[in-house]
Amino acid sequence: MEDKLSALERENRWLKTVLDAINEGVQLTNVEGVTVFYNHACEKFEGLSREEVIGKRITDVYDVTEESSTQLNVLRTGKPVIEQYHQYHTFDGKKVDVIASTYPYFDGDKIVGVYSVNRDVTKMKEFLFRTIEMQKRLNSGQGKKKRNGTSFTFEDIIGISDTIKQVISSAKKIARNNSAVLIYGETGTGKELFAQSIHNGSVFADGPFIPINCAAIPETLLESLLFGTVKGAFTGSVEAPGLFEQAENGTLFLDEIDSMTPHLQAKLLRVIQEKSVRRIGDNIQRIVNCRIVSATNKDPLEAVKDGLIRQDLYYRLGAVTLPIAPLRERAEDIILLADYFLKKYNKQFGTSVDKINDQLMNIFLTHPWPGNVRELENVMESALNMVDTQEVLLGVEHLPLYLRKRFAGQAHSYQALTKSGGTLNEILSEVEKKVIEDTLKRNGGNISQTAQDLGIFRQALQYRIKRFNINVGETRQSV
Repeated sequence: MEDKLSALERENRWLKTVLDAINEGVQLTNVEGVTVFYNHACEKFEGLSREEVIGKRITDVYDVTEESSTQLNVLRTGKPVIEQYHQYHTFDGKKVDVIASTYPYFDGDKIVGVYSVNRDVTKMKEFLFRTIEMQKRLNSGQGKKKRNGTSFTFEDIIGISDTIKQVISSAKKIARNNSAVLIYGETGTGKELFAQSIHNGSVFADGPFIPINCAAIPETLLESLLFGTVKGAFTGSVEAPGLFEQAENGTLFLDEIDSMTPHLQAKLLRVIQEKSVRRIGDNIQRIVNCRIVSATNKDPLEAVKDGLIRQDLYYRLGAVTLPIAPLRERAEDIILLADYFLKKYNKQFGTSVDKINDQLMNIFLTHPWPGNVRELENVMESALNMVDTQEVLLGVEHLPLYLRKRFAGQAHSYQALTKSGGTLNEILSEVEKKVIEDTLKRNGGNISQTAQDLGIFRQALQYRIKRFNINVGETRQSV
């Protein structure tokens, strides 16, 4: 018997140690509404000690009533409350925001307590509302960029390639009307840059630009942020307009729309169709007037096919679609952007580099840039951190070691392709042809695999094969 008791005590200590190690708050309440367990994570985000909570009723510790307490309601009904957003105050006045799941615990058919698992979103919510408040303050500032919460216009988009010029031209036409816009492009291609530019080129330019990243926020919190809440809708809820209302006469930018759950997508569709929003817990429909610009890093038709975007929502959001080509498909812009970032970080770091050497530039021209413009900027910033103040030429040796290893395989024969006296277009064409030939050889002439490796459509590769007069048969024989 003593051995069994000892084993139970040891298991109990282990369990408490495990529960204290996790990031989620765990609180156990007995049938009288008294807390019997309160882990370290709860202490941390509520700012209370175990001594102040354990052994006390919920109503003595928190600013809740018998009716408004989730734990006490679950004790009465025996029904779990799962993944609900709650805002509440502790007895010393600290405001806490959590997403919580509260479950009844049964001994046979009799409920003997409840346990809650809480995720702290206080800091996340504070950050989001600080961002929104900052945007509101910017609205009262001087100049169009600061007044409406944006930083970019079409004039800030850097590029000379035909591809980017066509995208800018399309975006300017789109900006003239008020249709919903769906922007798609790989990560780092500048989707928000275009979203802000469309806003500033539209009739909504004097209104606010309100961005929200749908992938960064839990569903229940995202719902309350988008649609707003009324006081009493849930524990600790306050009267707060949602982002649709805050974007009145402006633009609401929904980034990574494909990460939004089907449940929220259905609600979003209803708002778009009815041009009105109902706050959570309210029965009043409020008319809203804002333009919706959304973005995804996936082909929207593929996202619909994979079930990431509802088909009916796609037809509403994608009235106009704006594809942004990846950086690897517009080599001319790589040179221009590299020079722009060179000047930017020269000024920031106090360096005097005036040129990128041919070897490094050729590496840039042949690198696939999966992170696109954002990756190029990161590489340039990293390299200029390694430059001595008297150096004027940026080379491979300035790249951090991990970047040199990444680019090592690219620093081979491409330098020989840059014939003296050749124009920029001639050099770029030779480099592009060489890259395609090498990739075809590596894949035994398989066009589909080569297109996938190069990150371009099969039809685009076939066009380039014909344009450069590449003999695919020879690439098969070289394997």
